[in-house]
Amino acid sequence: KDMRALEDVDVVGDDLASSSRIWRNGMFALHALAHCFFTCMLLFIISVYSGIWISTSAIVRPGSNTYTFLLDCEGTGDPLEGSETSNARIALTCILISSVFLYNNTGRPDRSSLQFLSYLNTVRRRIPMHIAANGGGGGSISSAAQPSSNRRNFPAFLWAFRDFFLQLPARKDSGKPYTLEEYMLERVLVKSNRRQDDEDDAIIDSLLNDFRSLDVLSIGYPKRGDVPFSPDELSTLDSIPWAEFDDEFRTQIEHAIALSLAKTAPFRLGGDGTADDLGPVAHGPLFASWCHRVVDLVNSEDVIPDLPDLQQRLMQGIADEKVKEAIESYATQMEKWLDECPVYNDDVDGKRDGMVIAADMVSENRIEGKGVAEDRDLERQSLGVLVELCKDLRKEITSERLLDESMDRVKQRCVKDEHGSILAQLRETNAKKSRENCEAIARKLYMTFRSIVRESDTKMSMKQFEVGANAVETKYRAIARGPAVTSTSDTFLKEQKDADRVFLERVGSINALYKDTLQKKEALDKDVEQKNVMVTELKRSIEQINRQHQLQVEKINKDTQSKMKKMTEDHSTELNAAIEKQKKEEEKNIAALQDDMNAKLQKVEEDRAAELKRKQEEMEAARKEAETHLAAEVAAREERLKKEEAAHEQEIKKLLSTADANMKREIMAAEEKRQADKVKFQAELDRKLTDAEKKRAEEIRAREARLKEEEKRHKEELERVRKELNEKMEL
Repeated sequence: KDMRALEDVDVVGDDLASSSRIWRNGMFALHALAHCFFTCMLLFIISVYSGIWISTSAIVRPGSNTYTFLLDCEGTGDPLEGSETSNARIALTCILISSVFLYNNTGRPDRSSLQFLSYLNTVRRRIPMHIAANGGGGGSISSAAQPSSNRRNFPAFLWAFRDFFLQLPARKDSGKPYTLEEYMLERVLVKSNRRQDDEDDAIIDSLLNDFRSLDVLSIGYPKRGDVPFSPDELSTLDSIPWAEFDDEFRTQIEHAIALSLAKTAPFRLGGDGTADDLGPVAHGPLFASWCHRVVDLVNSEDVIPDLPDLQQRLMQGIADEKVKEAIESYATQMEKWLDECPVYNDDVDGKRDGMVIAADMVSENRIEGKGVAEDRDLERQSLGVLVELCKDLRKEITSERLLDESMDRVKQRCVKDEHGSILAQLRETNAKKSRENCEAIARKLYMTFRSIVRESDTKMSMKQFEVGANAVETKYRAIARGPAVTSTSDTFLKEQKDADRVFLERVGSINALYKDTLQKKEALDKDVEQKNVMVTELKRSIEQINRQHQLQVEKINKDTQSKMKKMTEDHSTELNAAIEKQKKEEEKNIAALQDDMNAKLQKVEEDRAAELKRKQEEMEAARKEAETHLAAEVAAREERLKKEEAAHEQEIKKLLSTADANMKREIMAAEEKRQADKVKFQAELDRKLTDAEKKRAEEIRAREARLKEEEKRHKEELERVRKELNEKMEL
């Protein structure tokens, strides 16, 4: 009835999606049972539903905290319908999350019924089963091969034949009829070891060796007494009272239910894969995490690795998450508690002095408003929080090994590490805040006392000072909190008291020194008055000496001026004579220099004309030489051509006189070629003569350009020399 009530809910399709409503509701139920043991039993019904349905209510055994959930799966009764991938995924999912796998069909108990379990081969390919071979024969469960480490994750397999009415044959040894289970194990589920039966043999091997156990049941056709139900009644069997069913059918159904429940066991996760270590019993949230992990594995295309290792990693991951949450919870709780601690102690001597002083200082931003804890209170709070967290870990982590490791990690991170633990950091933070607050409170209290000590007309004695300073320290110790109370008193307050004690001692010595200084000042004032009289007399003597000195200076100035005037006149006469003499000598030098320069210019001009003439003669000689050389070369070439032509003509005449007509034609062709070569040679000769003429003309032009350039440089040099002479003459 619970399953039919969920028919209007979305279900899981080909890809097993954990987001469907019924899957989500089932997972929510599992998460809610955080501290209960439970198991899942699969009802594998043919062609009723689609996907996998998880019941949202559980079967609770009396006197036990174990909850049994029912999974209802779509059928795979017809190999021609549905998807093989979908069937394999559904079966693999149910195998990995159930402790009992109940498969029922209406077929005959023969090998043809194995075709409906073909998905078991796909399951074996996804989960490798390293089974030790034993010959492949046998027929009983006890003769099964040694299971692999993955086998312990497979459920018990219950095979129920519904509407069973066949009469089974008798045994040859005893003559008694086979039971259905005996017939299936001894006659049907036997490997033939023939190639054409490899697929059926693999299914048989999976049933006998992969699953935790194999049981075969038969359930007859439902009847009312001895009369079968009509088709209309069969469609509404849930509305028929249970007592109206025949006794045999009810007995078979009750036996199937009892056997199914007997085969269920609390689901365990995280063992090492051996029969002796199945791991701890999983609670609701842990099993729900395993279900989500199974869905991800099934929907992938990869081979599923070692299942115990996967479960151990899942539990390790959950343990790591719980450790992380515990550490974060410890830090959060301790920080919150520390912030809520008081900053100062109230009600000092019943006057609430601490609250007034500290509140003023908080408003002035001189101390922080967050709390400060005493060391013993901090340790006590830390221990209490850690104990509660360890209790929570015991509820969440079922593996003793992981629990011990997790608790050690939490303790190490929270309290054990002397330098890196959270408690060590809190101690350091608390000590820092305590130092800051204690120093601020001590400063506030002592500065008030210091204002009295250091008044300008203070008359405080050392005894009065000691009494007042001790009173300040007593009030400070009553108000301040935290580990820095004593250290601040021993350092800051002691330094301030020592400084003021030295101040008072110095004030006493300064007062005595001040009296002595006043007496010395009076004696110095009398001495200064006598010195002032002597200075006045000295000033009068200095004025008389200055007047006498001024008269002497005026007389000396008159004598000096007359002597200077005479010396100036004598020097002017001598200077004019010297200038006239120097001028005449300069004129003679300039005339001589001009004559010498004109001679040099004339010499340069003559040299230039001679050089120009020589260059022109060289150019003319080169031109004539080139013409002569060219004419000689032309004459020599013409002479050679004439000689060659005469030799050819003689050769031709000689050949013509001795050769036949064909030879004459060849000779004529050779003559034509020679004439062409001659024309070509003449053209080449003309070209070379033209090039030589051009080259000679270019050389002549280049020489003329060089001569013009040299002539230009000569003119510039003459002009420069002329300018220099003119400048010297002007000087």
